[in-house]
Amino acid sequence: MCYVVSCWRLRALAAWAPTPDEWPLVTIIVPARDEGAKIEAALTSMLALDYPRLEIIAVDDRSADATGSVMDRLAERDARLRAVHITSLPEGWLGKSHAMHQAAKMARGDWLLLTDGDILFEPEALRLAIKHSLHRRIDHLSMNPKLVPGGYWENALISCFGFLFFAAFHPWLIPTRWKGAYCGIGAFNLIRAQVYRAVGGFERIRLDVFDDVNMGKLIKRSGYRQQLVFGEDLIRVRWQNSFWGTIRGLEKNSFATVHYSLAQLATNSVIFLVLCFVPYAGLAFWPKPGVGGYLATVLLFHTTYGYLAKRAGAGVLVTPVLPLMFLTFLFILWRSAAITLRQGGVRWRDTFYPVAELRRNQLR
Repeated sequence: MCYVVSCWRLRALAAWAPTPDEWPLVTIIVPARDEGAKIEAALTSMLALDYPRLEIIAVDDRSADATGSVMDRLAERDARLRAVHITSLPEGWLGKSHAMHQAAKMARGDWLLLTDGDILFEPEALRLAIKHSLHRRIDHLSMNPKLVPGGYWENALISCFGFLFFAAFHPWLIPTRWKGAYCGIGAFNLIRAQVYRAVGGFERIRLDVFDDVNMGKLIKRSGYRQQLVFGEDLIRVRWQNSFWGTIRGLEKNSFATVHYSLAQLATNSVIFLVLCFVPYAGLAFWPKPGVGGYLATVLLFHTTYGYLAKRAGAGVLVTPVLPLMFLTFLFILWRSAAITLRQGGVRWRDTFYPVAELRRNQLR
């Protein structure tokens, strides 16, 4: 595990890449709504990037706070930043997807970097990403951020999210030709502009709450080259502010992972329980001479979880509570389903979307 993760670190990968003769123009697209407390720090870190050819399009998506005025103030100071204000949302669009779609139409860059309004960048992050992508002829590069740690239970849950992310997306297979292994991360999706346009951009996923992941799915399905790298030392974010805040943040879209289907949720829950808890049950109840396989599985679970937690800054002390975090994720999934079905849909950035409409427009 240690060797594999080290091989995916962008800083290590870019060290092998030559410096290009000419740097392509990159457009960073930053949608934000009511991010007044975070947007200035995020945009300031982007303006401090040491990349030589850069434009930034910051989109104020109907904010009710100071987000738009902060963008305007920073744009007056630096000509590389352009502030765009959206005052209304057309039917048939999620707000964030619409904001990024509008910005992409204005972009002049050879590459588009899609990011969020709370991401903090180290100065060399974009330069290393472009350097590596050009050398390896990658069309879409995703980079996971360092999640700034909080309290014990928040850290445990976020670390478990990372553990399950690995299991679900098979990141070691993403660079292969297999179209079932794909990825997209909202914090950092770097895409060749011509590839973005060739796959149809956000118009293809205008009502899909997994815009970041499914942009990656579109790109991989179309036969383009894709990779996921680790950027814990290059980009960071404080995702949520508490354990309950993390639950609320995850439950917002969790029912969408099973295509808003109770039958699929029930099936996946049974599979999840078997995969995650049979090793513990076997360790507790199986006759001692045959317990070795269960013990090895439990040790692998906790060693991997502890390693990922340590890398994320959560520390290895969260390792013993992994089974509780598995149960918490089941709670999140079922709570998300209950809320969505009770409401008849999802409320996203003050706009309500009926569940039938969301089902119809999910990328399959």
